Amino acid sequence: MDNRLFKSLIIISIGLLFLRLGFILTTMVIDDEAYYYIYSRHLAWGYIDHGPLIAFLIKTFTTIFGENGFGIRVGSVVLLTSLGCFLYIFGKKHFNQTTGAIMSLTVLTNVLFHTNGVVMTPDVPLVFFSFLFIIFYYMAFFHDKSWFLPAGICLGFGLLSKISALFPALGILLFPVLMKSYRRILRQRYFYLSFVLAFIILLPFIIWNLQNDWTFIRYQGAHITEGGSIKTFLELWAGLGILFGPILFAACFFLPFKVLINSKNLENKTEPAHIYFALTSVIPLIYFVTHSLFFRFELNWPAPAFLGGILLFAIKMGEIPDKVNKKFIIQIVYSIFLVLLVTVQTYFPLLPLKGKLDITNRYHIFTSFPNELRNYLATESKFKNYRIVANNYQIPSMVNLYIKPELEATCLSIGYHKTLYSFLYPDENLSGGNYLYLTTGKNFPDKLKRYFDEILLLRQFKSIRRGKAIAKYSLWHVINYHGKRGYTKFQ
Repeated sequence: MDNRLFKSLIIISIGLLFLRLGFILTTMVIDDEAYYYIYSRHLAWGYIDHGPLIAFLIKTFTTIFGENGFGIRVGSVVLLTSLGCFLYIFGKKHFNQTTGAIMSLTVLTNVLFHTNGVVMTPDVPLVFFSFLFIIFYYMAFFHDKSWFLPAGICLGFGLLSKISALFPALGILLFPVLMKSYRRILRQRYFYLSFVLAFIILLPFIIWNLQNDWTFIRYQGAHITEGGSIKTFLELWAGLGILFGPILFAACFFLPFKVLINSKNLENKTEPAHIYFALTSVIPLIYFVTHSLFFRFELNWPAPAFLGGILLFAIKMGEIPDKVNKKFIIQIVYSIFLVLLVTVQTYFPLLPLKGKLDITNRYHIFTSFPNELRNYLATESKFKNYRIVANNYQIPSMVNLYIKPELEATCLSIGYHKTLYSFLYPDENLSGGNYLYLTTGKNFPDKLKRYFDEILLLRQFKSIRRGKAIAKYSLWHVINYHGKRGYTKFQ
């Protein structure tokens, strides 16, 4: 391997590590992270919208580093950094040093995975354990069957992160079925034992769902079948093309299909390892592409479809002459540019983007909470024993993290989907109470007025970024909440 590539790997890895540590120390967590932090305050074997692994991860690191932004996020830095090291070691040992460096750099520099290194969501353990079980199953198929056991364990943890880990696993399951020369594996008990281990790890989550009327299944079923269109389809895949970069996106999208098509050509002897990694990508790609034609997907959802393609891309790049590796260099430069652009935009908004178009606003829209809102509540002692309520999960989660009121803030979910708060604070337990209602904007929501006897404005707040208000909030004293079923017409 060109020694410059190894030096680049070391320099870039260390540079990105310090960048991520600095970022999580100097920015507010986003609302989704705060919501998952609430998971960790109420540990369970399942939640309405995700498996429990994200809660246990946050609980582990906040126990060590404290219930603050750094404690919540440092686990994401640890997992991504560890993944980068593991990919290098795996690629070097089983292919060559160049392949290892390409695997590591491709993941560490890409802006989607970089986000997993600074924002703690279920995608963090999903990507970590999905890469691991794809690699461990490869090692079991091609080297030592004992690797089936850690592969099954990692598959179980991947499924506890997000159920979408199932799709690469289907590709793995198909490999010995489709490859005649590897069907002997279907007679090995270790192969089946790996899936038994994964099921055992997933079993507490299944039992939790059974005890809670299959809440997760019903919620996710409704969530992933929200109406989509050709517009949302094009926005999804064009967005992924931009974030992954044209070279990597094209490789991850088309290379797996090309490998499988070429494997049918008797004159073209395709490496079985290439077919294996192609299957771990093609199966999830087929699902996500076809499903997104009819339903709206978020940008992070199809991530499992690209993992096998990334490994295949790195293997192919490691096999070709250095002069062709210009594609890889272009890809890395592009990825680092995007990472730096997003980072700079977070602190110094150079791009003239407004509102939701500027994704970095998510780090600033709640800045009034630990400042103005906290100070107001501290001076108004008469509201000390009042619970703060809102009508989404984001506001109470940020309140609970940054203000830590004596009574945990909650979400009423009036005309809004159920959240963790719906289980912690059932509507019937809130009925008849007086609360502090916190909402976006200057006005109280008209559709909610009928649920209270009296509504009084207390204070308005603004979150300021670079001298401009990017979010407005108002705090209201609401008297006698009637509950969702017991409301009377507001007078």
